[in-house]
Amino acid sequence: MPRSRKKTPEVPTNPEVTTPEEVGSPEASEPDEPEEVGPKVVSLGRELSALNLTLRGAQLLTDTGLYGYLDVGGQGDVFHCVSATLSFLGARMGLLQGVIRREVNPAFLWAPHNAVAAHESRDDGDLFLTEWKPSIAH
Repeated sequence: MPRSRKKTPEVPTNPEVTTPEEVGSPEASEPDEPEEVGPKVVSLGRELSALNLTLRGAQLLTDTGLYGYLDVGGQGDVFHCVSATLSFLGARMGLLQGVIRREVNPAFLWAPHNAVAAHESRDDGDLFLTEWKPSIAH
């Protein structure tokens, strides 16, 4: 008995796609999360912890490059990575210094890694920096 050839279905081609809805991205399918009401609050402890981890990463990158743990191509990248990391640290420390001196609104320092939600306990000894109201801003 001769074999019958199955016809391969045609793969549809997508026209030019420009919106998340057309792509079917998570942005389109996830419901909007309710935004917290109230001022943005920064945990100083969380910010300093993130800066400390970033500094430790720069140390590890430097050690990796110095002791030859990378291939030749990666060794050249290490110095650029360390430079970028230290530039980031310098910028973030300058911003933090401005917030502490009350020259910069803490809202500019706020990020997901240092955010304090309204429902979180604030009795752990951490210091919290709250964004200024528009009337206080310089």
